[in-house]
Amino acid sequence: MTSLHDIPLNTLLLSATDKLGYTQATDVQQAAIPQALEGKDLLVSAQTGSGKTAAFLLPVLHRLLAIQSPYKVSRALILLPTRELAMQTQEHLQQLASFTHIKAGLIIGGESFKDQIAVLGKKPEVIIATPGRLVEHIQSDYDLSSIEILVLDEADRMLQMGFADDMKLIAERCNSKRQNLLFSATLDHEKLVRISEGFNEPVTIEVHSQKQDHANIVQQMVLADDRKHKEKLTFALIEEEQPAKAFVFCSNRVECEQVSSFLRYKKLKVSYIHGELNQSLRKKVMTELRQDRIQVLVATDLAARGLDIAGVDLVINFSVARSGDDYAHRIGRTGRADSNGKAVSLISALEWNKMSSIERYLKVRLERRVVKELKAEYTGPKKLKNSGKAAGKKKKKK
Repeated sequence: MTSLHDIPLNTLLLSATDKLGYTQATDVQQAAIPQALEGKDLLVSAQTGSGKTAAFLLPVLHRLLAIQSPYKVSRALILLPTRELAMQTQEHLQQLASFTHIKAGLIIGGESFKDQIAVLGKKPEVIIATPGRLVEHIQSDYDLSSIEILVLDEADRMLQMGFADDMKLIAERCNSKRQNLLFSATLDHEKLVRISEGFNEPVTIEVHSQKQDHANIVQQMVLADDRKHKEKLTFALIEEEQPAKAFVFCSNRVECEQVSSFLRYKKLKVSYIHGELNQSLRKKVMTELRQDRIQVLVATDLAARGLDIAGVDLVINFSVARSGDDYAHRIGRTGRADSNGKAVSLISALEWNKMSSIERYLKVRLERRVVKELKAEYTGPKKLKNSGKAAGKKKKKK
């Protein structure tokens, strides 16, 4: 494994990585940082938890230190899908830039627009933003022509959230001679081609595809009858596993709040997070989770992407993920940095085929698990197709 000191980074940045205890470059850092330092445009496929945030922050900071601007302008823009990921990235940047003069401005929804105008007016070297709010500033005549480096992190997630037009507009408003660094869990998304049209002969790097096995994560399934049964199973699993931290993933806001209420009734230290929660409450929840004042976080898929929470031992899929990619990102909350983790999916009769499709897509087989005294009446399909899906009754020909 390559040491970060073997990569020609500014000594002020290496002092910061030493202070943070980052000594060895991860695979994505080893592959991406040297190419980015050469000024090349990149298309990088890498999972959350692979060290990809530092893989773009370090070359961005290095460039800002190596090439001084004669004017006080914002020079780098980092675009991310969610407020939580943006705040997390700002915190990471502040740590890596702690020995430098470089400042970052945060432009996200849910915060005062007027205060953000003041932040942008100070011309921070780096702008960290979510697409929707930044477009609002552009529509109020904010100028991005000084941006020399554009980073698109979790690009596939931004596209899934419907930000394709916003991303395209933002890219068009940046300096046409900029460097582009795009990071995504997958490079297969059809709209990525449109987003990367303005890139200059980009280098493609693929590290830890989301389809690769999570070798250090035990993946299990527990059959369930209904929502009430799933609630009891969730509590029983947490009691059995005794995780330091656990994530419970639900399909929507209502389910998220219901499960959280049940676990709170059971005296667990629990909270929830979803897209309709206001910004101050979302900040409070994430702070409490990082400070170990919460053991269980119940969440919609908002929290599945990007959030870097250390020490998550257990992931429970209360409802089956919508896709194989979403499933991979959910369980990727655990088993990080070579630690071991466990992911348990609660499967009802109506969800069997969806889970079967995920298994086939990711080329995995979930091991069956039974929770004592809570065995489901549902025992799985009576007959299976070759695909693993339930075989239905053949319809009689008329």
